[in-house]
Amino acid sequence: MYWVKKHVIGGSAIPYTQDEIIGWINEGVKRVLVLPEEFEIDEAWGSLEYYISVLKSFNIEYLYSPIPDGRAPSENQFLEIYKWLRKDKGNLVHCVGGIGRTGTILASYLVLEENMSAEEAIEEVRRVRPGAVQTYEQELFVFKVEKMKDKWKIL
Repeated sequence: MYWVKKHVIGGSAIPYTQDEIIGWINEGVKRVLVLPEEFEIDEAWGSLEYYISVLKSFNIEYLYSPIPDGRAPSENQFLEIYKWLRKDKGNLVHCVGGIGRTGTILASYLVLEENMSAEEAIEEVRRVRPGAVQTYEQELFVFKVEKMKDKWKIL
């Protein structure tokens, strides 16, 4: 896992063992935003229900908000995610690889919370996770967040 803002928000690939989740907790993770689609979680954990039960067993608060691989969230989906992330610290965002979808959410969060430009936010996430924000659609989304930042920051 990697922190973009230490003990506030970070990213990771999907965990494959409970030991990885314990490692997150030891790093200060309290909340997990789960972005993979159900079939992707099934491949790692057998079922979405089992994975969620493991998170719950460690008293980890979670939000399941799937985004297809290589894609960006819808505006409404991102606003729901953003409001959830702002509620507390210790947030970890993960997709499967921890690069594309995760990087998009992290960079978009930085645009709003740290008042960065889209370019600065993408660069900051890539500094700690090279290759983050993988597709053109994902980059465009971060730039859209920058355009909407004055409107969305007050939500």
